[in-house]
Amino acid sequence: VNAVQAGDREAFATLVDRHKDRVYGVLLRLMADPQIAEELAHEAFVRAYRGLDGFRGRSQFGTWLIQIAVNLARDHIRARKRSNVVSLDALLEQDTDSAILEDRRPQYDPLADVSEREMRKQLEIALQELPPGYREVFVLHHIQNIPYDEIHKITGDTVGSLKVRAHRARAILKEKLFPDATRMAPEDIVE
Repeated sequence: VNAVQAGDREAFATLVDRHKDRVYGVLLRLMADPQIAEELAHEAFVRAYRGLDGFRGRSQFGTWLIQIAVNLARDHIRARKRSNVVSLDALLEQDTDSAILEDRRPQYDPLADVSEREMRKQLEIALQELPPGYREVFVLHHIQNIPYDEIHKITGDTVGSLKVRAHRARAILKEKLFPDATRMAPEDIVE
């Protein structure tokens, strides 16, 4: 960061390489569209480069960069809500079994692999049904493993409100993914 601020433009490529996967991962989960996530990630790095003179180091560079990306995602979601027009072509082109989200670890049990893929698909769908504020904190904390105090720096929300939203997001996801488990009466549970 200091090298870029001192005028070394090539040093920014190192920052991009170091942070591109995390920025893209956050945006992909927030937007559920690889193309939009890629465009927003690119824009996040452009804005970071242009605004690097204003970076004072009060937080980590990665946190500052994620904040830029989250703000871009919020702006995009707001703009999409305003237009509220969905292209049929875009829906047909959307691939829910995206290879980007595919688990490439070696599996020994083919049935477990199918079950895990189906659960991951259901989770991705359920994530997109969450209110944007809930999805944002869930993705940042539970998927990207960012601590609440860092998310506070990214979003400007209090740690308490972030924890509440994360709790509500987990409850909604549990209801969507395991509807029978949330409806069971205590006497139905066998120990």
